[in-house]
Amino acid sequence: MGKDTERISIRLVVGLTAVFLLCLWAFVAYWSLRSRDLEIDSTRVTLVRLSTAAEEQVRRMFKLVEVFLDTSDLWLANHPQADPLTDPQFSALVQGFYRASGNAIQLRLVKRDGALYRIPAEGPKPNARVGDRDYFLAQGDAGRRGFYIGTPVQSRENGHWLIPISVPLQRSSHDVTVLLASIRVDYFAGVFEQERIRPNGAITLLRRDGTLLARAPHLPQLLGKSAAQTDVFADFLPRAPRGVEFSSSSATDGVSKLTSYAAMDDFPLVVVVAAATDDILARWELDATVITLVGLILTVFALAASGRLIWLLRDQERARSELFRMASTDDLTGCLNRRHFMASLTREFSRSQRHGDDLSLMVLDLDFFKRINDGYGHAVGDKALGAFVAAAQSCLRQSDQFARLGGEEFGILLPVTTVEQAQPVAERLRQKVAEIRIPTPQGVVQFTVSIGIAAYSSDLASAEELLLQADRALYAAKGAGRNRVVAAPPAGLPADTVVTPG
Repeated sequence: MGKDTERISIRLVVGLTAVFLLCLWAFVAYWSLRSRDLEIDSTRVTLVRLSTAAEEQVRRMFKLVEVFLDTSDLWLANHPQADPLTDPQFSALVQGFYRASGNAIQLRLVKRDGALYRIPAEGPKPNARVGDRDYFLAQGDAGRRGFYIGTPVQSRENGHWLIPISVPLQRSSHDVTVLLASIRVDYFAGVFEQERIRPNGAITLLRRDGTLLARAPHLPQLLGKSAAQTDVFADFLPRAPRGVEFSSSSATDGVSKLTSYAAMDDFPLVVVVAAATDDILARWELDATVITLVGLILTVFALAASGRLIWLLRDQERARSELFRMASTDDLTGCLNRRHFMASLTREFSRSQRHGDDLSLMVLDLDFFKRINDGYGHAVGDKALGAFVAAAQSCLRQSDQFARLGGEEFGILLPVTTVEQAQPVAERLRQKVAEIRIPTPQGVVQFTVSIGIAAYSSDLASAEELLLQADRALYAAKGAGRNRVVAAPPAGLPADTVVTPG
């Protein structure tokens, strides 16, 4: 019963600990995944906001360019006699544009042969030759003619990177055929730099065909490069003109990013705002690390507490078992004591009464044991008892119960055993005892045992009657000369003695 209770208690502790740890780590996993999603969702909102702001800044600047170019074209159309390279009124108009744009937009004139001039011209010699530039060539191509955003160029005048925008004049004026507005790349780079998510985020302005126009962080070597094969142009834009998606790796820096992109409706431009995945999740990773450490600490604590509790349960069971052993066993021989044996006898007798099970009882007495104690001393007597117990236990089953009833008298309870089955066991035991030899200074000690056997029958009223029958069989064995086995007859019949020669 105690062992079963211990197992149930240990299983309960283990089960509760397992449930606690399962709930703990389920919470850690849920919190980690949920907080990660919230962090990404929050960044999505931020990226859309930044993308909208960047788109409006780009639109405002290009609208301004469009107004400047249209106004200049209209002025030249209304003043056909004025030389745009030298006319002071036109020069004042252009300078006003320059100041209104915060010095970010410059206007230039390009003649039919590709000669580029500042306004006002500094002389007959052009400031640069741009006949090979795409923004000039586009105005001679019917398919591209009109408001054309060119590939970023490094100015041949001052080395600045510029985004060129060209339009054809409605009417050629003094061989000038193209109006050119240039936006300094560092204007967009500066504006974007203030807004981008650090440290690895980026804001990029691209042409609709994927040509990179401006970027923060500013990397001049990337200007004019094509991003047509990136996720934004190859995958995202064909599905939707704007959105927020994860890109596996950036073509510019190889970093995985969450990207907000928007294709503008009124200009052939795309604004891309990206935040590095590592930057987005940096705070989440720190929080997840902390909560994981807390989870590990709680796990260690729970396992330690569970282990301690199991140890206490086992220690308690060991103490209980030891108390039970002390209360139920004989100190000298280690056999069951009389009180426990009688309780077992009563319990087995009741079971036989209920279910009709067979039950046999042996009562044993060491022959002339007092002579051993008196002639060789109690120490030798104790050795004789120990040797007898070992011999008896070697003949018994695990289900049999062996007890010292007092002095040199012992009892053996054999559940589910008939008297016919018990007799061979008793005989083997008698023979083993007869073979015991205990060497002493006074000589070798030998002794024998007398055994009485009784079996349960429905005529018996109590366990005490069964014991009385076994006692009578023992007395018969001793009366017949000792060193023999005697089986008691069934209740109500004359004594039937089975004698085995000694």
